[in-house]
Amino acid sequence: MSLNKKKKALNTIIIHKEDLPLACPREDYLKLSHPKIFLPIEKKTDKKIECPYCSTVYELKEDD
Repeated sequence: MSLNKKKKALNTIIIHKEDLPLACPREDYLKLSHPKIFLPIEKKTDKKIECPYCSTVYELKEDD
């Protein structure tokens, strides 16, 4: 596994439907030095999205 893939794997945050709408940085996450943006994760077919500012990857887990 490349170093870049390892870094992304470590930065993946699992979210659930009750966490929507998804905004980065999150309130319970470290306050990062970028503006708050909303990420349309529910529109992604693989239910994953990466923040364009901090490269944090979010994954939406569908609750059954």
